[in-house]
Amino acid sequence: MPGTKGILTFVNVVIHDQDGYVNDVTGRAAVRGAAMKRSEGVWGVTSPAGPPALLNDIVALSPDEAWSVGQTADHPMIQHWDGTAWSVVATPSSASLIGAGLLGVAAVSPGAAIAVGGGYDRLAGREVPLVQHWNGTTWATQDPGPWLQTGYVLTSVAMFGVDEAWAVGHGVPGGAIALRWDGTNWTPIPTPAPGRGRLLAVAGTTPDDVWAVGTTGSGQLIMHFDGQAWRQVRCPSGRSSLTDVVTLPDGSAWAAGGDGLLHWNGRRWRRVDPGLSSVNTLTALSPTDVWAAGGRGELAHFDGEKWRRADSPAPLDGAAVWLGAASVVPGTVWMVGSLQTGGSSRSTGLHSVTALTQED
Repeated sequence: MPGTKGILTFVNVVIHDQDGYVNDVTGRAAVRGAAMKRSEGVWGVTSPAGPPALLNDIVALSPDEAWSVGQTADHPMIQHWDGTAWSVVATPSSASLIGAGLLGVAAVSPGAAIAVGGGYDRLAGREVPLVQHWNGTTWATQDPGPWLQTGYVLTSVAMFGVDEAWAVGHGVPGGAIALRWDGTNWTPIPTPAPGRGRLLAVAGTTPDDVWAVGTTGSGQLIMHFDGQAWRQVRCPSGRSSLTDVVTLPDGSAWAAGGDGLLHWNGRRWRRVDPGLSSVNTLTALSPTDVWAAGGRGELAHFDGEKWRRADSPAPLDGAAVWLGAASVVPGTVWMVGSLQTGGSSRSTGLHSVTALTQED
């Protein structure tokens, strides 16, 4: 089904190669969530809880406090790490939604977190965004506003305070969207992205210094918000979608997608090869401590001078597809994603992960 667009791609197909689709999380393929944590210089497996699921993103507040989000069958999934084990947390869900899942999560304290995603409303006959807020006790669905009730999904969120956040996403099949949270309402902020543009990740050091990345529909898309407006920033050409972005206090930034990385040095973006066959996600503890990850359990680390390959611990090495990453100073790093445990697939063709839709 190459070239298919819409929520069915989001629901059933999340890991693909250049020719088509490989696995899903609806039971036709044996895929379960995967997670690992690096502490004191050593990677260790931290098995997710609950039924087979895909974990799409993670945020960590401390070595003993983290949230991971994803989907299982037709339902959103949220898991919490308490320093010892993962546990599934009750998540709001609507019976009218098909393939609902969460793609991004952010938090600023143990009592304030936001998760975003999307699903297909079979009653409305259109895609709908999902926004869920954590108040320290429960997760509750937040209405993103009447103008955004249908036809869009949200892919990523960045929080800067209880009353400061950005969420990005896109219409189906296209149309980039950026929303700003003021503690009460989500407000759409115009973007200059092309009509088929899709935003897949957002990050920033302050709410007025924010980067968002994705695809134009035919190439890579990078946008920056400077406190006044979003503008599209020129970047090296590449066809693969940019699926993650991380920013650092020194003004530098990294973006991941497809077969490599892009690095912002404060003046321009340049292409960097971390030595991985695919790159889906990355996280940074400092400008001299950056991790990137992709398919087949591949990892790479940047020490400020050079990227070096690394391997995930067994049984994740060669099998895990990493989709989300997070880190906490001084040295805790997380990766979450999926692990194929059996069934029919073309695992040797794993190439990249697109958050919602298959590229043309």
